[in-house]
Amino acid sequence: MKTKFLSFILILSISAWSCVSSKKYKGLQDELANTQTMLDAQKKKTEDAESSKMELEKQISKLKYEVDQTKGESSKYQNQVADLEKIKNLKEQELARIKEELKKAFSSLNVPGLSISVSGDKLHVSLPDQVLYKKGSAMLNKSGGNILKSLANVISSNANMNVIVEGHADKSLVKSGAAYKDNLDLSTIRANNAVRFLISNKVKQEQLTSAGRSSFEPTGRMHEGKDKMALDRRLEFIITPDVTKLYELSKKS
Repeated sequence: MKTKFLSFILILSISAWSCVSSKKYKGLQDELANTQTMLDAQKKKTEDAESSKMELEKQISKLKYEVDQTKGESSKYQNQVADLEKIKNLKEQELARIKEELKKAFSSLNVPGLSISVSGDKLHVSLPDQVLYKKGSAMLNKSGGNILKSLANVISSNANMNVIVEGHADKSLVKSGAAYKDNLDLSTIRANNAVRFLISNKVKQEQLTSAGRSSFEPTGRMHEGKDKMALDRRLEFIITPDVTKLYELSKKS
């Protein structure tokens, strides 16, 4: 009887131990599975983070390249602006120098109505027709020849100077039977004759361009005396200095 009781107790203990061990084993399995899930999730996060890091590094590299490119373009633009500013200053200096040279050339002559002005990057010399021609004529008079000789000396001594000779007429219609078809014809022939005269006085042809205005372009200045529009019948000498050579020399200095 005692032996049977001991056997029962032993079987009961083994069963209890077996039950506890099974629960603990299952618990450990569940814990291991949870830990593995957490590890897998952390690994994925790490991989995602690494991928994001690589992507960010690519973006940073691209941005650095773009910044370098922008710096290069900015530097190039700044150099271009500096070059343009230098050319602008050289033109202003040349225009001022030529203006003084022209004033000196005309100082010994009586040229009523003469106007010398700077507009933008050009110098305008305006000579009314009464100091160059008789009214309605395209033939230079003696005083006009002397004036253009002084102008020719200035142009020929400045090989970097380009000049447009522009003829102007007033708004009066050309009389029937006149030598010229209309005001355009008269203003153009006057400009052509002035250009030919300058060429005959050692001005290079490539420095000169002739033009005649087809429309009335008033100066806005009234002439004293009876002929109020005398200043509107004029020759305009539009001078543009070419500072290319000066600019190249300034770059070397």
